[in-house]
This record gives sequence, structure tokens and C-alpha cells, in this order.
Amino acid sequence: MGLEAESDIETQGAHYRVKALLESRELILRGEFRRTFKFTDMTNVAVSGDALHFRHGGDDHTLRLPQGRAETWARKMTTPPPSLASKLGISPEKPAFVIGDVTDEALLTALDGNSTGEAAHAACVVMVAETPAALPDPGHLPSLPIWIVYPRGVKSALPESIVRTHMRAAGWVDTKTSAVSDRLTALRFHK
Repeated sequence: MGLEAESDIETQGAHYRVKALLESRELILRGEFRRTFKFTDMTNVAVSGDALHFRHGGDDHTLRLPQGRAETWARKMTTPPPSLASKLGISPEKPAFVIGDVTDEALLTALDGNSTGEAAHAACVVMVAETPAALPDPGHLPSLPIWIVYPRGVKSALPESIVRTHMRAAGWVDTKTSAVSDRLTALRFHK
């Protein structure tokens, strides 16, 4: 999301000059008042002119934004993020053909009712690979979009660079990325 603005915040009767950063799941304030507010912990989000009001941890806060931004920020803060199934583009009508061991709870939930046991009926492939040895032979994959799901982080046994290199060498192009869970991430490839 990455919206930012120089702003003022009023909280507990005091006023502070801040730089406000609106990320996908949190509001980050820097400057005289430093705080991170997770959207899931906010209540009573409302707009009055250029003021964005919200309640967090029992305290009321008013963030004064540049003209015309408060409505947009409030909408982004109160709109729930898309589900993992939605981010992967899968549904009962567009099921995924799954390859590999799925043990991650978030991925299991996304695939529940949104997968098929037959590649011919699938809209895409979701393949779980924990190590380089588990990466697919790209020549034996159906010519559907494929999500390679792998461990995230710098200490991953399967770094993103290896996934990209492996698939690109066989003529596949990466077109999208998606967080899966705290432990996993995914890259989508097309032939």
C-alpha cells in the first residue's frame, strides 16, 4: 500500500508532529510520537473533514491528514485484506491441482474446497517445495500457471533466487508473488 503523509496527531490531550505511513496491515507513526497501530487492534475508525479518528488500546486518537486523504486512509484501514485463496486466484470454480505435502495451516485453509485431484480440471498448480531437491521438473508440469510455495526468509533452505533460476531456465516467467503465512511465501510462474 505504502501511503505516507506529514501529519499531526492528537492523543491523550497532547499534539505531535508525525510522518504517517499507511501500510497493508498497520499505521506507522514516526517523529515526535512513534507508534505502530495494527488495523486489527483499531476500533471506531471515522472521518471528519481531514481528521481520521480511531480508538486503540483504550485511547482515542485523531490524525490530521493533508486535504482529501482521510477518507482514502479510513477505507484502506477498514477493508479486510483479501483471503489467501483470493490472492492465489483459486475458488471452487477455479480449483488448484496440488503437488507436494501441504502442512501449513493457512495454505490448507486456502485450498479447502478450492482444489482438485485432476490437473485437467485445474485452473492452476500449487506446488509446495521445502528444498531445492523438491523443485519440480518444469518439463513435466501441466502448462497451467504454477504457484511454487517455499519457505520464506534469509535462512530458508530454498531461497527465492534458486526458485526463480530453476523455473526461468526452463522457460517459465515469474508474474506474481504472495505471502502465504509467517513461514511460507509463493511465486507464480507462467510458461
